[in-house]
Amino acid sequence: MTSRPPLAASPAHRWSVHRRAAHPHARSSLWALAALFLLGSAASLLLDARTASLLANTLYLCVATLAISLPLGTMLAWLLMRTDLPGRRAALVLFGVMLFVPLYLQAAAWQAGFGLQGWFTLEWREWCVSRTLLEGWTGAIWVHAMAALPWVVLIVGAGFWLVEPELEEQALLDASPWRVFWRVTLRGALGALGVAAIWVVILTAGEMTVTDLFAVRTYAEEVYTRQAVGPQPEDPPLGILPGVILTTWLVLAGLVLVGRLAPGDRPVSAGGRVVFRLGGWRWPMAAAVAVALLLVVGLPLGSLCSKAGIVVTHADDAYVRSWSLAKCLLVVAEGPVRYAKEFRWSLVIGASAATVSAALALVLGWIARRGRPRAALVLAIAALALAVPGPIVGLAVIRLLNRPEVPLLFYLYDQSILAPVLALSFRALGPTTLVMWHALRSIPAELLDSAAVDGAGPLGQLVRIALPCRVWALAVAWLIALAIALGDLAASVLVVPHGLPTLSIHIFNLLHYGVEDRVAGICLALVAMFAAVAASVAWLAGRWGGPGPEPA
Repeated sequence: MTSRPPLAASPAHRWSVHRRAAHPHARSSLWALAALFLLGSAASLLLDARTASLLANTLYLCVATLAISLPLGTMLAWLLMRTDLPGRRAALVLFGVMLFVPLYLQAAAWQAGFGLQGWFTLEWREWCVSRTLLEGWTGAIWVHAMAALPWVVLIVGAGFWLVEPELEEQALLDASPWRVFWRVTLRGALGALGVAAIWVVILTAGEMTVTDLFAVRTYAEEVYTRQAVGPQPEDPPLGILPGVILTTWLVLAGLVLVGRLAPGDRPVSAGGRVVFRLGGWRWPMAAAVAVALLLVVGLPLGSLCSKAGIVVTHADDAYVRSWSLAKCLLVVAEGPVRYAKEFRWSLVIGASAATVSAALALVLGWIARRGRPRAALVLAIAALALAVPGPIVGLAVIRLLNRPEVPLLFYLYDQSILAPVLALSFRALGPTTLVMWHALRSIPAELLDSAAVDGAGPLGQLVRIALPCRVWALAVAWLIALAIALGDLAASVLVVPHGLPTLSIHIFNLLHYGVEDRVAGICLALVAMFAAVAASVAWLAGRWGGPGPEPA
């Protein structure tokens, strides 16, 4: 019997193939998110009323932050990664720099413009007579959303970039570019949207910097407050463990989604990506991106510059406010000198924590590379480091070291930097482990096999082959850990010994009294420092992909 030739695939059939191939894990991602919400709802029933109320406030803050940052960040990610928008590389650089600016600096920048003593509030005093623009829930949601926006742009942009260009090129044979975007490109990036949403929730739920500044009661802020003022007899028990478990599950789901963005059986295509032409919308979209950059970068930094350069003179029985560039530059230059002690201790503690975190990440990344069970254990450790809110990390370090019955531990806790180094090392361990795991995982197996044939054991392969191949990745991990350690407040505020002030704690305390010129100046100096760290990370990241040494 002769077989009939296969029928030519119809456009509708090809569309179904495109849709299934473009988002093979999108359905499972949605199920994972739904399961997590159900788990959170069920766990809330087991908590006391006070803790349930705090978790409800945290959930409200996270949802409101997502409602602003996720749609706007997704649009920006597509424009910057997949279109012919002019100036998109410069915009990506600016968003990348903002990833390294700590949350307390961003909060200070917005306070300088729209807080109680902000320039906008003072200039429009009659319009703002009853309230400032940023206060309470409004301030907390807005600052968190603007801080989360660069993360959404980065993560969703990576998802758009990882969509296979072969699928898009084939789909373009049957449909217009806009239909291809909606039906193939966007669907292919659904996993990245899930990762971005989970990551924004993690960042928002685990921080107390902004909520404490704007007097909003959330889960992490309550933990910090109770440790700062001490437990009260009438306080109901705070259910710390359920919150940690739920957050850990969120991070584990995020790690699963990250792994599914570029699975091993679907390597990233080396070919060029399909560029979506904006046509007549090119310059209007460029203007929209410029407005977004003004919101995220220009307006807060401009507010700091405005406060740093303000000059008040007395003339004709009245006080006249003006702005001076020379005053602004002088205040910024004086900042590192005026706060030299805080700078010194911040760098000492941050560098120590970065060294510990990078060394541990190197070992964990090497262990994860050697097999699936080990990789699962390492990823679980990374998930825990990412998941636990900063105040709980500080509490754990206090429980570990604050033991008067053990004189050595108590001395190290009270008279050394061990406590903040331990807390900040743990806070930075998650990102640095993921960086080193990815870097070590990409080493060609032939190099390690050749070293094993020559008699090198696992330690010898790590020292002789892996470390020289990925020394730049280790430098990137160290710089990332340094940026996290210098910018952390949620954990370090509880464990830094008395008499060892750090910049994050000092500036955070000053923010409660408004942002004056000296505070604005030191904030601008810190922004410049973090921008230099971001530039170093970008430069080193471009070098670690070079060819490694030949096997001996």
